[in-house]
Formats: sequence, structure tokens, C-alpha cells
Amino acid sequence: MGLLKVAIVGAGPAGAYVAERLGKKAKAAVAVDVFDRLPTPFGLVRSGVAPDHQGLKAASRVMAKALEKPEVRFFGNVEIGRDLTLDDLGHAYDAVVLAVGASVDKRLGVSGDGAPGVIGAGAFTRWYNDHPDAAANAPDLRQTKRAIIIGNGNVAVDVARILAKQPGELEGSDLSPDVSAQLADAPIEEIVMVGRRGAAQAKFTASEIRELGELTGAHVIVDPADLGDVPEPENTDAVQSFEVLQELAAAPPQDKPVTIRLHFCLQPDAVLTGEGGAVSAMRFRRTQMQGARAVPIDEVVEIPTDLVIPCIGFDTRAPGDLAADGGPIQNQDGEISRGLFVVGWAKRGPSGTIATNRPEAHAIADQILDTVAPSDKPGRNAILPLLQAAKTTAIDWDGWGKIDAAEVARADTDRVRHKFNDIGAMIDVAT
Repeated sequence: MGLLKVAIVGAGPAGAYVAERLGKKAKAAVAVDVFDRLPTPFGLVRSGVAPDHQGLKAASRVMAKALEKPEVRFFGNVEIGRDLTLDDLGHAYDAVVLAVGASVDKRLGVSGDGAPGVIGAGAFTRWYNDHPDAAANAPDLRQTKRAIIIGNGNVAVDVARILAKQPGELEGSDLSPDVSAQLADAPIEEIVMVGRRGAAQAKFTASEIRELGELTGAHVIVDPADLGDVPEPENTDAVQSFEVLQELAAAPPQDKPVTIRLHFCLQPDAVLTGEGGAVSAMRFRRTQMQGARAVPIDEVVEIPTDLVIPCIGFDTRAPGDLAADGGPIQNQDGEISRGLFVVGWAKRGPSGTIATNRPEAHAIADQILDTVAPSDKPGRNAILPLLQAAKTTAIDWDGWGKIDAAEVARADTDRVRHKFNDIGAMIDVAT
């Protein structure tokens, strides 16, 4: 039996877990090439998980074990659509797996949502994680006294927590000196988290929302009358989160420099702008819960603000001419067409945790092993000349190791690493 050649586009959790399974379960020889448009692996674990949640970032160790296997080769700084095409991969490999995630911020879809001072959660988290794309859309916090965060998921809580933390609370994180300085200098006095649905339907976890109540420099305010009905008892996660909200609502006032207010049943209606066209306020329409649906009613609430951060989800940017229709890439149980597969957020949309990707990725790997036969396709032997012709400096696993070591070495004593946010600098270090 010949060598099964598989290309994986995306070195985040979903892609790494596909590679992990292929190496463990293949009954014959397998060669796996993992491509990522950045010189660095690990996707959202590196650039999406909050910098003060180093425990979650430790998932990269499991991913690294998969990507450093001898049957796996890492090609960083290789972008499909710029350096290679999907057709190039299809001609070279027996199977191609798209693990490209969902990186495009969903817009609010209301008037004014493109105004200066409105920045999506993806762009904001990329900024505080020093993603190379962040420079084009970095927030300006110099005049930000009040920020509105729209959404009631863990990403919204992460954003609120990072904005509210005092400098000393960020020790042991991988927040860069530049971002740390901008956060420390921001004159933030109030952070308002707003959800369209009720407290019982909030998607954040109990542990995440509890962290807000433990911040040394921020007091969380929840109006008991705003909590509404309790969740159904069988919904354990929602019940636990609701109980934390009840504790916060009952807590006495505290004299702290930052106030975090949680509001529920408010649906965005418009972003209001002031002088120079920048955001000045958000207008909301009150909603009532009818079952699982939030139905707007004739009551309008207006909240002044200097910054709006929608944390309402992400869309996939599909490579080539594949249709994503603003959501996941069209697929049937992970198969797009013969020999072409999709996994992770690009397959199902932005849902679940890092660990959620593992069983799904393993299932796609098993599907490939069960349905795709090795052929005489050339694999990476056909790809290397194309990369050379494109004058692309592909970064291998050893190159990533040099970047990794350099980031750790240049970190301040109170940080675990100081990331490079410039691709040119990464390539210089790696080569």
C-alpha cells in the first residue's frame, strides 16, 4: 500500500487534532503537511485566548506534540490564495482538510455600526494578543471612559476583564509591553456588558463571570430586577452562571476605580455618532423573552459611550471560490467534495471550546482513513517548487521553535513571553 498524502490548511486546534489522529490511527504510512498563513502555529490558542488565561493556552502543548511528529511537516507563512491554490493542493494530495476557523467579525447590522469607535471582538482580541493583522485596526483607548460590550458569552467577559484589570493583575500573562501600557493609560471608568436575551440564556460560564467579581479594581453591578426568570433546572451550566449573577446582584457596593454593569434583554438598535462621526452612544430596544426568543418591545434605552465592542460571533473567510455564505463552509458531514474536507469552526460555525474540536477532528481523520486511498499524487514534492516560484519563505517547525524561544527570552520578568507582531521580524528570527 502506498503513502497516503494529506494536506491540512490551518494549524489551529482543529487542524492539529486532525494531524494527531492521522498519525495515530493510520494503518499504513501517512504524510501530513500542515499549512498556515502565519509563521506561527496554534491559531486561536495563540491569538484568541485571553493573555491572562495561560492555563487555556497550555492546550498548545498537546497540539505541538501532534505537529512535531515525524510524519507531519509544518509550512508556516504559506497562504492559500496567495502562495498556493486549492487546486494546487488537490493535485498534489490524496486529501485536503480545511481547518481555517472563523476570523471575520459579525457586524451588528444596525445603522452606524461601521463608525470609528466600533471594533469587533476578533479585531480587539487580536490586538491584545499581538496578532500581525491587528495593526490595521487597533483600538484607540486614550479617550475611552466608557465602553459597551455587546454579547453575553465568554469572549465578551474576556474583553471586559482585560479592560478592567489593574496592571498588577496581568503578571504571568503574555500581554506585550505596548498593549499593557495602552491599557494602563486608558481612562476607563465604566464597562457595560449588554445581552439581547435574558440572564437565564447567557452563554458565559460560571467560572468566567465569577472572575469579574474577583477583580481588585472593578465592581460588578447587576440589577436584581434585571435577572428575570431562573433557568430550567436541567440546564446545569445556565443554573450555575445564574447563581453567580445572583451573588453579584446581592453584593454590597464597593469603592473601586472601574464599574462593570451587566444588562440583559437589550437589543442593539443603532450606533449614534457625534463630532467627527465617532461613536457617542448606543441605542437599544428592550426585549421580552418568549421561550428562547428575544422579542423587541416599544421601549428604547440609550447609553452614552466612547467605544463599542460587538462580541456576537464570527464568520469564515473561505479560501478560493468556496461558498461560506457568511457562515460555515458548505459541507455534508465534513465533506465538501471528493477528497476535500472541512473541520472546526469552518465546518460548524464558532461554537464550543478548544476541546470540542478534538473529537470532531478525530472523526474527520477517521473518515479520511476509511474513504480515501493512497495514490501516486506527488504530495509535497509538487508543492516545494511552487513555493519557490512564489518566492515564499516557508517556516518549518524548527523555525517556529526559534521564534518561540526568542519570544520567551525577550519577555519581561512578569510576563511569560513577548510575542512578535510583525511577520518580517518572525521570518528573520526563524531563518
